[in-house]
Amino acid sequence: MAKIKLVFWKDKIGGETERLETEAFSYGFTVGQHGEWEIVIAKEDKEVAKNELVSIKIEPIELPPRAIVLPCNIMRHALGIVPSLAVAGKPKGVEETRFLDEAIFHPLFDGLVRKGELLCVVNVFYAAVERRLARGAAEKWLHERYRY
Repeated sequence: MAKIKLVFWKDKIGGETERLETEAFSYGFTVGQHGEWEIVIAKEDKEVAKNELVSIKIEPIELPPRAIVLPCNIMRHALGIVPSLAVAGKPKGVEETRFLDEAIFHPLFDGLVRKGELLCVVNVFYAAVERRLARGAAEKWLHERYRY
């Protein structure tokens, strides 16, 4: 297990940041065969300039527990692409319900994104988390198991 420092936006994307020190570890997951497409719709008008990333408020997307989001790069807005979805506040684990309410938009052209326009489509898959034994615990178990 490693000690990490999470840095996140406290109230809004681009606002005040907050830091949280916690312990975390790597683990695997298996993705099921069933997935869903979620549409990402702009909730505000936003003037965009080529190559200047901007945060755009979106209609909220609810992610149920164990859901992961992957981009669907075929569908995109004519003015740019969405490399990431986001939410301000303390990060939640994949085991909890999460709500995404902002898109990080990378404009390829200058223009105006209007409320109600499709920004992108994302793939939502359900994953089974595969927690691994910490290296030390696994080695100790093997040593005890095969010491005779």
